[in-house]
Amino acid sequence: MKAVQIKSYGDPLEVLEVVDVTEPKAPGANEALLGIEIATLNKHDLLFIGNALGGGPALPTIVGNEGFGRVLAVGGGVENVTVGDRVLAPPLSQTWREKMIVPASGLFPLPDGDPYQLSMLSGNPPTAALILSEYAQLTADCLYGLIEFLLPPTRDEDVSTFSDEELGGG
Repeated sequence: MKAVQIKSYGDPLEVLEVVDVTEPKAPGANEALLGIEIATLNKHDLLFIGNALGGGPALPTIVGNEGFGRVLAVGGGVENVTVGDRVLAPPLSQTWREKMIVPASGLFPLPDGDPYQLSMLSGNPPTAALILSEYAQLTADCLYGLIEFLLPPTRDEDVSTFSDEELGGG
C-alpha cells in the first residue's frame, strides 16, 4: 500500500516521499477501515512538513491533515456508518495513504455530491460558518455588502439587493 511520508522536516519538495507501508489489519471494536479517495493539501500540511508548528510526531511519519473516502469495513459495535458510506477522515489523522484504520465514533455518512467539494468540508467552510454564527454580529448592511462581494455584477448590470424579509430579518 502506498503512503506519503517524511523522514525529516524541511522543504516539501525535498522531504516528501512515496513509500510502501503495511496494509492495515481488520478494524477492531469501534473502528472503521477507510479507503482514502482524496487527501487534500492545505497550509497546515506545509507548516507541519516544514516543522513550523514544532513538536510533531516521531519520524518517519505519514503526513496529511484532511481526507475523504469510503468505509471499507467496520468493527464490532459500529452503528453510525456502514460499508460503502462516504465519510471525512478525522482531522490530523495522517491521511496521505490509501487506507487507514480510524475510530468510528467521529464518522458520519456524507450526502451525495461532488467528492472534491466534500473533501474540503473539514477545513475552511466550518471555520467560516463558526465565525459567522458565533463571533460576528452581522447586520443587514453587512449582509448586503457580503452578497455584493460574493456575487459581483457581470457586464454593467446592477447587483440584486435583498430586503430584510428576504434575508430573514424584520
